[in-house]
Amino acid sequence: MLVALLSALAVLGPAEPSEEVPEPPAQLQPPSLPEPPAARPGTDVPPMVQWTAPPTCPGPGWVHRGIERRLGRPLASGEVAVEGQVTATAEGFVLELHTAAGELSESRRLEATDCLALADATALVVALTVDPVAVAEVLAAAREVPVEEEPLPPPQRPEAEAELEPEPSPAASPEPPAETTPREPSEETSRRLEGGLLRLTAGLGLGATPGATGAFTLVGGLQWRRARLELQGSYWLPRRTAPLDGATVSVQLGAAGVRGCGQLRRDRIEAPLCGGLQLGGMRGEGAGVPGARPAQGLWLALEASVGLSWWIRPRWALAGGFAAAVPLVQPAFEVGRSPAVRLFEPSPVAGRLWLGVETRLGRR
Repeated sequence: MLVALLSALAVLGPAEPSEEVPEPPAQLQPPSLPEPPAARPGTDVPPMVQWTAPPTCPGPGWVHRGIERRLGRPLASGEVAVEGQVTATAEGFVLELHTAAGELSESRRLEATDCLALADATALVVALTVDPVAVAEVLAAAREVPVEEEPLPPPQRPEAEAELEPEPSPAASPEPPAETTPREPSEETSRRLEGGLLRLTAGLGLGATPGATGAFTLVGGLQWRRARLELQGSYWLPRRTAPLDGATVSVQLGAAGVRGCGQLRRDRIEAPLCGGLQLGGMRGEGAGVPGARPAQGLWLALEASVGLSWWIRPRWALAGGFAAAVPLVQPAFEVGRSPAVRLFEPSPVAGRLWLGVETRLGRR
């Protein structure tokens, strides 16, 4: 058996030196990338970002992260102070924004139909206030290396409120956000002056002159959310009486007035209910008798009115209404005969029906 084994080894020949099998190279690990900063919950936003908005708007955390994304770095403590207040209006949203960075302090008022656009604009404005050079560098880098921008989040409730509600199941299909009922204006908002107003009207007047006549008014005033203060000037075109023993008189009225109004408002409709005082004069020109000459008399009256304004544009409205005046002092026009013949005396109540246009002046 040993002889057979030696014969087999002689046939195979000497054994070749064994080749060392190289070990596979260690697998290269991808370079470690820094973790993106974790999103700050709404309750952890630094006090330098103060943001108040309706529930359908982005929260303060979203605004803070937007500022840092445009700067390309985190905000340092005390680097900027931001105070933003978003208010819902009939046309959309209004933002009152105050920023302070170092010695620079600015205030802005922005309006938009989308609250998300106001939040995004706030992040850009604050970033430019803090470091415009850093914002430019981030924009330039974004152009050189095109990356897919992070989509803006849909409007959602503030994060502090969202934590109190259970999250919807992943299988549930997303539903459009339900329309929120507009909140009642606060007492401070009701007392804040919204601006001025100007109104031009034409209409029909009855009772202050002989028969119906054209009446024109120009009104200017100040407006709050629930009140108005108006000054007005009015003019009633002259009308002539029917002949009485051959004598006639043509009467016209001009007056100025002041009135205060309580105002009801819903969406684009406003309904002012006003009361005030008129002071002016009446002029009569006689005819048909020898020696007839013009005569003037004092007009003093209490006025009450109701109006309706439909704002077809943010600053323009179609307006209409009715006003009634009760004369306290009024003239009478007579022919100086013996006995005297009274040609005309105003009615105990004078009324005016009018239509016109109204515009807002200044900020709303």
